[in-house]
Amino acid sequence: MHILNKESSIPLYQQLASVIKQQINTGILKENDKILTATELSEKYEVSLITVKKAIDLLAEEGTLVKQQGKGTFVATRKLLRTSESFMGFTQLCEMQGYKASSEVIKVDFIIAPISDVEKLNLQEEERIIRIIRVRKCDGVPVIIEESHFPMRYSFLLSEDLSGSINKSLNKHGVMINQGIKTINICYATEDEAKILDIHPNQALILQKELNKDENGIPVHTCKQVINADRYEMVIPFNIK
Repeated sequence: MHILNKESSIPLYQQLASVIKQQINTGILKENDKILTATELSEKYEVSLITVKKAIDLLAEEGTLVKQQGKGTFVATRKLLRTSESFMGFTQLCEMQGYKASSEVIKVDFIIAPISDVEKLNLQEEERIIRIIRVRKCDGVPVIIEESHFPMRYSFLLSEDLSGSINKSLNKHGVMINQGIKTINICYATEDEAKILDIHPNQALILQKELNKDENGIPVHTCKQVINADRYEMVIPFNIK
């Protein structure tokens, strides 16, 4: 057992919070595990209940723990963190944070371009496009349902492994996405989406729509993502002038 140092200049509640975080980082405590009660922690580490409460409150505020009324305190589900400044793809985002990314291809077909795509992708009305629907997974857990629309000139993608990174496949063919427009909203899970993401129907989800362009400003594809907010967090940097 880690003994707290009562002679340290570091407050005891911060020391206790660090101990709990270390247990999470080393796998002693895992996602959704219930931690000891406040009384049990107080007795185990020989500190007051006030100290324990402050440590738990600190970890809850930063999203490391989740308090559930009448049930106890649990280790929070780890979230993917993405900054709004980044055009980083899902695969790269997972890899940077130490996760394994994978994709399950649900459907690949040809459809008539929706009106919303005609202007965005510089298409003719009634022009056919490639539709790719995938489930993006992080360490095997479904996080995103993604629907991408590509003009027919990107049909080379059909010979690529679409369970991997589409961005890497585009790069291999000399197409580099480095600009675009992203809009973020909220939607609610349909029965089908809830089943795929293993959540409750009508649960609030992040709805993200993108228009991605290459280095010359030429539209490459549109992308609609329905994201489980329990496993994904958007960080928006800003400066006040």
